[in-house]
Amino acid sequence: MSRLSAPARVPVGTQVVVHGTAADAAVPGTGRGLAGRVVREAGGTYTVALADGRLVEATPEQLGTLTDPPSELPEPVRSGAPDDLVMARTLYAAAVGHVPADPGAELTVRGVYQAPTAAFWSLRKPPEQVVGPGASWLSWEVEQFCRLALDADPVCLELLWSPRRVWVSDLGRELLDLRPAFLSQTISAAYADHVLAGFTRLAGDDDPDAEQAAAAADLLRLLVDGQALLRTGDVGVPSDEHLDRLAAVRSGALPWDQADAYRVELQQQLDEAAAASHLSPGPDIGRVDAWLSDLRRRDLEGPAVTAAGA
Repeated sequence: MSRLSAPARVPVGTQVVVHGTAADAAVPGTGRGLAGRVVREAGGTYTVALADGRLVEATPEQLGTLTDPPSELPEPVRSGAPDDLVMARTLYAAAVGHVPADPGAELTVRGVYQAPTAAFWSLRKPPEQVVGPGASWLSWEVEQFCRLALDADPVCLELLWSPRRVWVSDLGRELLDLRPAFLSQTISAAYADHVLAGFTRLAGDDDPDAEQAAAAADLLRLLVDGQALLRTGDVGVPSDEHLDRLAAVRSGALPWDQADAYRVELQQQLDEAAAASHLSPGPDIGRVDAWLSDLRRRDLEGPAVTAAGA
């Protein structure tokens, strides 16, 4: 509804709302407005037929017109193309997995991006995960990443503790400062389940090859890293013994049954580390949730990603 001001003219037949003294005179206490239709205009005064059939006289200042609703709703905020989310809104990214011997080899990169807060108010929600740019780069939207990391997902925790950082924004540094909140004794079960599932898949391959051996070595390394997190809250560097045995698995020098026996051995050590761990039984969900909520709020007030060095 839009108010009119003199000397605007209201055509006969227009639906209006009569407000002020004219409405109050018709129905005391209803000065806020009565709906009706203009049936006559004379000398700058309008005769309005109310819904109940009564006629009232009103000046232009006492009328408000009922305009048609807009034909189109405002365009919702879009999160942007998946590649744009990664290229323009990444908080943190790092290389994970085995360090290739060839310096020119393609790295396996994992990252965390922040979709625009307002985009979540659309029916078309931002993606929780994006592959690219390139097949070896995978990123999570920050909320999805936090959920996974709170569940002690080994791949997410590996990303948080990776020393091979590709990009870190100021907000990414906040995420890294939050790392202790993701740690808990649940690492033991989460890592064991992840590695066992991976080994089960690999064991079903009837034609083992170098790629299978490399994947097995990466899974076993996660068990070594999980032990370190449980004992010290940091990944650190594996012992020479573990490095040698992992190298043997990766090269295929260790038969599959021995590699699986190594997995069982590491699993037992992981359980022992959990039993003696100083970490809390569960992660600090409240701290992570408070940070995420503040991150969303700040995005509404200004740019989400502030440039910073890797």
